[in-house]
Amino acid sequence: MFGGAEFSQQDIFFFLIILVFMMIVLFVTRKLLKVSFPYFFMGLLGLVIGLSVGSLAATPLSKLPGNYGRWLPLFVDVFITVAFLDLFLNQSHSATVFFRRLIGKIMPEKEDDKGSPEIILDTSVIIDGRIEEITRSGFILGKIIVPQFILNELQNVADSDDTLKRSKGRKGIEVLDNLQHNQGIDIEIIDDLTNSREAVDSRLIKIARERKAKILTVDFNLNKIAKIQKVQVLNINELAEAIKPVLIPGENIVVKVIQQGKEPNQGVGYLTDGTMIVVEGGDKFIGREVECEVVRIFQTVAGKMIFVQPKKKFKIRKKYSKEW
Repeated sequence: MFGGAEFSQQDIFFFLIILVFMMIVLFVTRKLLKVSFPYFFMGLLGLVIGLSVGSLAATPLSKLPGNYGRWLPLFVDVFITVAFLDLFLNQSHSATVFFRRLIGKIMPEKEDDKGSPEIILDTSVIIDGRIEEITRSGFILGKIIVPQFILNELQNVADSDDTLKRSKGRKGIEVLDNLQHNQGIDIEIIDDLTNSREAVDSRLIKIARERKAKILTVDFNLNKIAKIQKVQVLNINELAEAIKPVLIPGENIVVKVIQQGKEPNQGVGYLTDGTMIVVEGGDKFIGREVECEVVRIFQTVAGKMIFVQPKKKFKIRKKYSKEW
């Protein structure tokens, strides 16, 4: 087998057991990780090339005297085979990108054939939960993509020892399950071909660039980093801010004062979207609804803050629209 060296049936049987074991490990790994065909193909190619190179490298060693010539070639062959297998598996992502670009140059995509852009979800937007209602309303145009490593991160959050994190993780899994069972939503779980040692945000951006997709998130840092790298980002927080009702100074609004403000004589209320309303002289109206006039609007990092004053001839309202 190695340069004419003679091996007993026991040696050949032992070598075959090692090869079979390696193939079983590769097969089980593919099933567990649900990797794609390119990943499996590169692993198989690395296995074949590794066996060939290992056999060539082991040939001179088979001429060594005694047990050295019997066992050393075997270990060298196995070592080189495993090394080539690992090398090809690590290069599967680069190979996939190369062939995609090659096919894109040979068979360029027509403008008319381009469908709606893909939208990649990150962990934060799944846990946030608002994505379910947004997709159900039909505002998400395109195919939703969820990478496998996002599922893994979501599962890690759901298995956390921290009660709050565990609750958020389970909520995210429930949201994702509801999206998959919605017939009107096109959603796909894709295999992870990126380097697992990279940060999750970096892997998301890399996949978005390769697929020319958009990232849907509520993560402020991911939003900024992706835009720096010329990746389109859809931020649900920015959407929520954009659809808030527009108020202008001088406009009338009915506010329910629920608590005292930080400054003396102030009352605080909220719009249905969570915008804070500061009522000047509203501390005496706590628990009531009062008709006010918008005085000024401040834009802060946390959002808008609206200052109002009760009208001179105001109407104080209680529950069930009872007027005084």
